Amino acid sequence: MRGFVLVLPLLVSVRLFAASAEYSLETAPPLLSFDELAAVSNTDKPAPLLAQKLATLLKTPFLSNQAAQEGVEPHRPVAGGFGPTVRVVSWNIERGINFDLIRLALSDPEGFEREARLRNGSRAGDTVKIEQQLRILRDADILVLNEVDLGMKRTDYRDVARDLAQALRMNYVYGVEFVEVDHLEDLGLEKVDLDNAQLARELQQDFTPDRDRYRGLHGNAVLSRYPIESARIYRLPVCHDWYRTEKAEISKLETAKRFAATKVFLERIQREVRQGGRMALIADVRIPELPTGVATIVDVHLENRCKPSCRARQMDALLSEIKEIGHPVIVAGDLNTTGTDGAPTSLRSELLKRVKDYEFWGRQALKWGTPASLPLAAAGPVNYFKNYLDPTAWHIPVIGTNRESLLFKHVKRFRFADGGRFDFSGDPERNLHGKSGTLANSNQRGVKGFEPTFTLRRDFAGLVGRYKLDWFFVKPLVSGEPKQTGLAFAPVRPRTMRDLNQSVADGISDHAPISVDLPLPEVANLARVR
Repeated sequence: MRGFVLVLPLLVSVRLFAASAEYSLETAPPLLSFDELAAVSNTDKPAPLLAQKLATLLKTPFLSNQAAQEGVEPHRPVAGGFGPTVRVVSWNIERGINFDLIRLALSDPEGFEREARLRNGSRAGDTVKIEQQLRILRDADILVLNEVDLGMKRTDYRDVARDLAQALRMNYVYGVEFVEVDHLEDLGLEKVDLDNAQLARELQQDFTPDRDRYRGLHGNAVLSRYPIESARIYRLPVCHDWYRTEKAEISKLETAKRFAATKVFLERIQREVRQGGRMALIADVRIPELPTGVATIVDVHLENRCKPSCRARQMDALLSEIKEIGHPVIVAGDLNTTGTDGAPTSLRSELLKRVKDYEFWGRQALKWGTPASLPLAAAGPVNYFKNYLDPTAWHIPVIGTNRESLLFKHVKRFRFADGGRFDFSGDPERNLHGKSGTLANSNQRGVKGFEPTFTLRRDFAGLVGRYKLDWFFVKPLVSGEPKQTGLAFAPVRPRTMRDLNQSVADGISDHAPISVDLPLPEVANLARVR
């Protein structure tokens, strides 16, 4: 009987999901039981019925338009000089670890400031900027989110996308990127092996989930005050096999007799065994003010554990997939543009993936091993001081390498079937900071290069770094230069909200939210860049 639901159509009724969702869903795949999750953790070729159920989960979005059914209207914030706009925010929310802070930041500026004071993390010198950025987030009508959990112990088994949508009164769509099935850190089926028996027992307890609540899902979400007409998941070319490669690495560690148990454990927690892979969530949003009546939101998360050339290949595949779209398009998300093979990381971020009390386990790690044994995947990125400021910079062999530039070159050259293209312009009149240069109107530039969105917190070996990983690419309503065609849905006033993100101790997320305003055509066509 367990496989009976697999004969149902791909888009299944909300009734199948009623046990775990209070928000009315139009589409949702059946979830895997704990026993089924354990089964797919053991092989990448499960039995046919289970394989079909897993495939359905990985290609069927969870979609709800309940907010639209309740009559919720968009905010349409007014941008000075540009009239009413659609404000879009993109944010990698680090799984939703700090859910309450994220919810307050997006909906309740006063509540957020009270919570920040309680946490003793608010910095008085940045109060004006923080308050301004809170207002920007509150008025956003479309949220593009990366790293969103559903049914993970580390985030209290929340359905993060659904719970945020309910709190913000927004429609939402969620797509599964990975099913987390590591025997040790996710499912708690493997014995923790440490020299200290008491610590081993405590960590085993931290790793062992509630089998009735564990769903093991991690993905991307789009929340919108505009109705979501349709959505689909597009799976990107594989640049890192999160199942076979990770399993092989773990096997090598656990059979290496030269390692002490504690050192094996420190290396072991770098590994993540997952089913699935990187993807883009493509959602058509109904915007009545547009002549086309619709805009497409493309929520993408590119691979971190690969070379920049493979990220460029993933982006090329995505561009080919959306080439025929004949209306405005917003591509947003975490592109992992570090210029390196492997995103910046730290012991803290690795522990946060597994356990909630990362500070306690970090202190223990200091006792267990040497700095050489800690997971420091980006200790010395090539050309760091140039490329973290501007991943779009030219690649000059030997003297100025920038392998990430290929991705941006391809996006800039890309043309949609209708002749449209992404706005790469940088007109000082269209952004808050008077900056010119590539993408300055859709992504905030700084004194040099772009404002970084990712902060590598100082870890136990003393490393720290900042990178621009999160981006907007916008295809406006009208092709051509805005100086000639007007500003209808062309990007203006981009912001990177680092002050807000760092306004509490240890940050809300390891990524800062970014925003861009897209003027609606009823006013925008009258505005010209002078």
